[in-house]
This record gives sequence, structure tokens and C-alpha cells, in this order.
Amino acid sequence: MNTLKRTVLTSACCLALASVSGVASAQMGGVSGYYQGYTPAPKGCPSLHYMFRGLSESPVGYVWFGDSSGISKATGTMDLKTGKFQLTLKSLDGNGPNGTVEGVKSPNTGLVTAELKGTGCSNIQLVPITP
Repeated sequence: MNTLKRTVLTSACCLALASVSGVASAQMGGVSGYYQGYTPAPKGCPSLHYMFRGLSESPVGYVWFGDSSGISKATGTMDLKTGKFQLTLKSLDGNGPNGTVEGVKSPNTGLVTAELKGTGCSNIQLVPITP
């Protein structure tokens, strides 16, 4: 495993452990300028955790399973006026979440709703997130 993958995986594992504190929605805070949270585990699957560097026209973040079976990088686009976004997940290590995330952040309330459309445990409606 190269140094970059090891650094990303170590950071993600630390964040995953910190996020298992019972919070069932994402929140802005913790690490300044980052957006993080998780969706509880659906039957037969691990929970889904994520962390994004702010919200911009080109969002970048990481998504991983709570059982540490894999981590993926998420990149995509966001229309800052309408709040609509689409992300593509690419596995970095292990069997990371796969597919695309489509969602919207309400320009009025800040509520974020999204769905991960992938295979197996990567097919899940994410918990609605309030600001």
C-alpha cells in the first residue's frame, strides 16, 4: 500500500471511529471547513460515513463503510444556485462504496437530501441533513 493510500485510510478510520458516537446526521463543524456525517446501517450492510471539504461547484470528499471494508473518493459537480449535485464514487482501497450520489441542498433551508445509487450496500437513501 503506498503512502497516500495509507494516509487517507488512516485518516478515514480515525474519522469513522470519531463519527460512531451516535450522531445519525451530518453536520458542519468538527474539522473547520469540512462537512461530515453518516447514515445508519441498513439491514445486512455496514453504516455509510462521509466527509467533504466544504460545498463548492466541484465538491471533493471521501465515503467509507463503517466496518472499514473500503473507502472511496467522491468527486462531482454542484449547481450553487439550485443546490443540485451529482457525485461519482471511485474505490481507493478495499471494497469501497460505488456508484453515484444525486441530491440537492435547499437554497432556502439548507436541508440536504441525497441518494447513493450503486450495487449491493452502495444503494441507499442517505439521512436528510439539516444545517
